[in-house]
Amino acid sequence: MKTKRYFTFILILFFISVNAYAANRQMDRHSTEKDSIIVTFGDKTRLIIYGENRKELDKIMKYDLNALLSDLKIRLDSTQSDTTYLREEVNGNKYLKDKTDNDKDYVRIGLRGIHIKDGDTEVTINAKGVEVHDDGNSVSTDSTYERKGKRFYKKNWNSSPRKGFNIALGLNTYGTNETTTGYTKSDYDLRPFGSRFVSLGYIASTTVIRGKNARLHLDFGVDFSWYNLMFDGNNTITKDASRVYFPLITDDEGNEINMKKSKLTVPYVNLSIMPTLSFSRSFVSYISAGVYGGYRLGSYTKLRQEGSKDVDHVRQNFHIEDLRYGLGAEIGLRNFPDLFVTYDLNKLYEESKGPSVRMLSFGVRLF
Repeated sequence: MKTKRYFTFILILFFISVNAYAANRQMDRHSTEKDSIIVTFGDKTRLIIYGENRKELDKIMKYDLNALLSDLKIRLDSTQSDTTYLREEVNGNKYLKDKTDNDKDYVRIGLRGIHIKDGDTEVTINAKGVEVHDDGNSVSTDSTYERKGKRFYKKNWNSSPRKGFNIALGLNTYGTNETTTGYTKSDYDLRPFGSRFVSLGYIASTTVIRGKNARLHLDFGVDFSWYNLMFDGNNTITKDASRVYFPLITDDEGNEINMKKSKLTVPYVNLSIMPTLSFSRSFVSYISAGVYGGYRLGSYTKLRQEGSKDVDHVRQNFHIEDLRYGLGAEIGLRNFPDLFVTYDLNKLYEESKGPSVRMLSFGVRLF
């Protein structure tokens, strides 16, 4: 009888164990539907990635976790106080590797600073300085601006570095100055730093060849430019029906007047076509060369005597050629302004009506 009781007790324990095992199996099966990845760093730091199921965890592969952790470091560094609890809500879409659905450009201004996105380029400006992410490259500064590559706020690797709005400043000089009957070169010499060139324009571009480290673009530009030709002496320019002259400026008694400013200004509207070769990882960011043509919009002189604030203007064509055409070249240098040079193939003045000179302009592109 006693043996029968022991047998019954053991049988009850067996059924209890079986039910407990089944319950645990059910709980384990339910828990596996809530998958997670836990990465331990030392004894007190853990990175937990949680997903409803394995399929959800597979989506993590679409994100750039290196970029996420890099931004996390910046956020921690920007926290001035020594806190033991930090909670941050971050929009994960910005870390997608494939941004076809997240490629809208934007400008965001908030308490953490200014964030600008333009194509593949992202710029963050805050109290720590400026940080630029450009097509995988990153550069940061300590409250000072440092450029990485070509115009980080404007360009990306998929288009020409010259594309967009452009401002160029430079100097004018005579590319050629041939001896011309009836003219003395000293009468129309130019002041080197007073004869300035200014250009405002826009460049559209199409990429012809896409290489891994170099690409070829075809740039089409339109711009307004000004020749400011400041004469070196107290001369000005006048004309009659047959030719131009460069007389001294005198008073009513024939005495020479010292001039603060005596210059000829000639504005043009221009079109250009310039193939451009850009490089992704080189000290030279791009090389460009091509042709341009322009039409003169007018011309005038600007005269100002020494010690006077009065300015006189004389508007005439001064027998200047209406059409302008020539060759242009540019070179982009990383961490330096871009350099340009243009050379007019046509003469500045009409044939036999002025000195035989061709214009040369050179300088820097600001944008």
